[in-house]
Amino acid sequence: MKKALIIISACNEAASMRRLLPELTETVKHLQIPSDILVISDGSTDETADVAHENKCMVINNKRNLGIGASLKLGYKKALDEGFDFTVTFDADGQHEVSIIPTVLGALINDEADIVTASRYHKDSERLGVPMDRDMLNISVVAQMRIITGWEITDPLSGFWGMTRPYFKFCLENSKQNRYGIHLENLIKLWFLCDPRPRRIEVPHPAIYTNHGTRGLLTRQYSAANQEQRVDRFGTHAIHILESLEDVRAVLNVEYEIEKRFLDFRSVNVEVTL
Repeated sequence: MKKALIIISACNEAASMRRLLPELTETVKHLQIPSDILVISDGSTDETADVAHENKCMVINNKRNLGIGASLKLGYKKALDEGFDFTVTFDADGQHEVSIIPTVLGALINDEADIVTASRYHKDSERLGVPMDRDMLNISVVAQMRIITGWEITDPLSGFWGMTRPYFKFCLENSKQNRYGIHLENLIKLWFLCDPRPRRIEVPHPAIYTNHGTRGLLTRQYSAANQEQRVDRFGTHAIHILESLEDVRAVLNVEYEIEKRFLDFRSVNVEVTL
């Protein structure tokens, strides 16, 4: 029987995981196929690993912080080595909605797609209190990623991915980014270097950045003090994209294709859902 691995990278997230893991472990019991939870404690100095053990999760302890990209690759290797057919990557801080996991995994199991991402900018996503700078960051990265690839991407920075075995194996073998640039890198390399190119779909995920009743979604308040740091991410993500394209260019002669996409883009309006 096929099985799935839920992969969570966590650095000092004991408090949020005390709320998350009981709900997640209960949800996992009712998935279509047998599924396990793997928590990578990425250099945590709090009780992250203890909370994971208490909730019967598998645990990998990084002695120092390696970054979310490096931790996800450890998760993909675990899934590959232990014969898992599907992976679902899930944030530890409470931003992701546990109830969407059956939808993401179900699309893989039912062969509707090879890769499923949960998008906060899907046309059917509920939105509440999304900060303007967060919207602007997404618009910028969406525009770049749509030019570079042929995918109608709406949320390229989402870390909530489901993948079938051939594609998490590809990401394990081809990813170089060790921090949050891994999602952009994987999208670019899956488009240019993966054969066959994966069938990719998005499913709606709520974009809730404020208190919202009793639904249990994380309150994500963006303070003015951190705005400069957030703005820096515009340039950081551009660097991630350029580094990934350099890797692709080293393998394939794709300059013409990318140049043509940029030229075509001048006369095309890219619709970004807000």
